[in-house]
Amino acid sequence: MDHSDQPILATITGEYFQPVRLHYRVFDHENLVQAIERLRCVARDPTQQRWVWLYDYEAKNLQFKHSYAQIPKELHPLVLGSFFLRAKDTLLLDLRSFERASLAIPFFDTYLPRAIVKVTEAEVVNKLFSAVESPKLTPDSIFDRQVSSPTVAEGEMQRVATVIAQAADFQEKLAVALEQVEAKVQQPLPEVERFPIHYYEDGIIGFTAALTIRHVIAMRHWLGDSKFSMLDAIRSVVKAMPVRPGET
Repeated sequence: MDHSDQPILATITGEYFQPVRLHYRVFDHENLVQAIERLRCVARDPTQQRWVWLYDYEAKNLQFKHSYAQIPKELHPLVLGSFFLRAKDTLLLDLRSFERASLAIPFFDTYLPRAIVKVTEAEVVNKLFSAVESPKLTPDSIFDRQVSSPTVAEGEMQRVATVIAQAADFQEKLAVALEQVEAKVQQPLPEVERFPIHYYEDGIIGFTAALTIRHVIAMRHWLGDSKFSMLDAIRSVVKAMPVRPGET
C-alpha cells in the first residue's frame, strides 16, 4: 500500500520511528545495576520498572540528525531509550530508531564492562508508521505484544554486510557474496525480526549495514513497492556507494 501522502512517524532527534530492541546477556546482576546507576545519562523510572537513557551528560555528544543543541530546552532531558531487567540474566534496551541502536551498542560497551554484560541479539521492526495513525506508539508496545521471527539467512546477511563495508577487492567479493545468498534473501521479511549481533567479533559496521538495508526495504514498501526484496535493497545500497580508487 502506498502511504507516500502521509507523514512518517519520526523521533525528536530526526530519525524515522523504526524500533529496535537490543538483548543483553547479564553475567553479574549486582555489578550491572551498579554500573548502570553510575551513569549520569541513565535515570531510574520506578513507575515503569525501567531505567531511561537520556540525551544528556555522557551521551550529550552523540550525533543525530538533530543535535543536542538543536533540541528545544523545554524538551530536555530527552529519552533515547529504555532499559528493562526482565530476568537476572536478561537486560533489554528499547530504542525508537535504527540510528539510536547503532550508537547505543558502542556507547554502552564503553561504560558497561563485558565481564558483566554483553549484547547478543536484536529485534527490529521492518516497517514505518504513519504520524497521523500512530502518534503515541512505543517500542515496548510492539515488541511485547508479538513473537519475533528469526531470520534463517541472517548468518549470510551479516557476511554480506561486512563485505559491503570492508572488502578490499570490493566488486569481485561482493559479486561472489550476492551469488551465494541470492536465493535466500528474496523472501519477504517478517514485521518483527530477531537476529544475532556479532559486535565483539566484527565491530558495529556489519550491524549498521544490516539495519540500513532493512530501512531501505521499509521505505520502498511505504512508497508502495511491496515486492521490493532484501536482494533489491542490497543492490541499491551497493549502487549508491562511491567507487573506490582503482575500481571501475
